[in-house]
Amino acid sequence: MVAPLDWRRDHTFTPPPRVPWSQLGPQFAAAFGRADPADPQPEHIEIIGQNGSGKTHAAGKIYQERAFVQRRPSILFATKAADKTLAKIGFPIVESWDQLARSVRDGNQNVIFWARTNRMGHARKAWHDMKISDVLNRLWVPESDTDLVIDDWGYAETLPEVSGLLQQYLREGRSSGLSVGALKQRPQGSTRLMSSETQWTLSFRPKDDSDLERWAQLFGSRQDWMPVFRGLDQVKREFVLKHARTQVAYISWIDEPLAPVEIPKTRRGLADLLRIPKRR
Repeated sequence: MVAPLDWRRDHTFTPPPRVPWSQLGPQFAAAFGRADPADPQPEHIEIIGQNGSGKTHAAGKIYQERAFVQRRPSILFATKAADKTLAKIGFPIVESWDQLARSVRDGNQNVIFWARTNRMGHARKAWHDMKISDVLNRLWVPESDTDLVIDDWGYAETLPEVSGLLQQYLREGRSSGLSVGALKQRPQGSTRLMSSETQWTLSFRPKDDSDLERWAQLFGSRQDWMPVFRGLDQVKREFVLKHARTQVAYISWIDEPLAPVEIPKTRRGLADLLRIPKRR
């Protein structure tokens, strides 16, 4: 007698292959936002992992390579008091809109917006809400064609003005060429909009099985994907990367160190987007 099919599993499932980032990264940089080469469309990506898992390290690699391969303008928004990984990316760090504008005039299409402050508690949140929402409001123009990377999505969602703008970017930003990168410690406790609107998901292994179920559900049948996550090598900081549209998935790890690189300068793209007057 043939056993009935288990509805909890995808019977077409095969475990993703292991490919080091030195091989997978160039392929991903070319494919990100180009699932249909004849009709390139911006894509959002979520990067999930607990503190210290390697989220910012992976994002640094992704947006470094993207800057070279696709020459996409990008702004990485940082809010932590300190983060050594950000310095390894090599993008110019700016703390205000005026500094951002000057950096763009100098030909830098890829920057880190880090409005650092000594404020604490509610005053600190109000500061970040004001600074980041100012940039997000200015970027909301037709044909923006810019990547916006939020280094701490969970914290950003506690900022009233920023949270509403980010939801708008996720829902409607792609029509203006805006791509969102969301770095988050866990998928729980957040609006489901982030996961429902992202086309790429990159996830490290969660700390415990209560998180593991939701982690696995982001990728498909939990019965299939939970063993995949349990098998990730945390010492190597392995992660799973999957594309929702094509269902292509890989297990990978950053096998080359993140180090500052000098991105070729250009006076097109972001400068036009920001509508910064040219110097006379």
